[in-house]
Amino acid sequence: MSRSTDLLTHPVLPSPDVVARRVAGEYLLVPVRSGAAQMDYIFTANEIGSEIFGLLDGARDGCAIARHLSEVFEVDEQTARRDVLEFLQDLCDAGLARPAEGVDHR
Repeated sequence: MSRSTDLLTHPVLPSPDVVARRVAGEYLLVPVRSGAAQMDYIFTANEIGSEIFGLLDGARDGCAIARHLSEVFEVDEQTARRDVLEFLQDLCDAGLARPAEGVDHR
């Protein structure tokens, strides 16, 4: 199974190595290693990215998140899937999220 498929069909969780704070409706994401913030890297998520990050509960997969976004932001589901996949890949590449292990919701 490809990495892209995994992110669309398996739940994703925020990394335990990230501190997330909602400020003015958007998330600030700070990677933390060994108890110290890596202040060289602070990530921000816009309104849609913040909505996605807030849904990373280990129960929803990328497809479920895309369905939610298509309803909330009135965008077609195919576009939402593409955007969710890209954002989840970016989060995982930055170490801010990871696929939930041992969870098979299908």
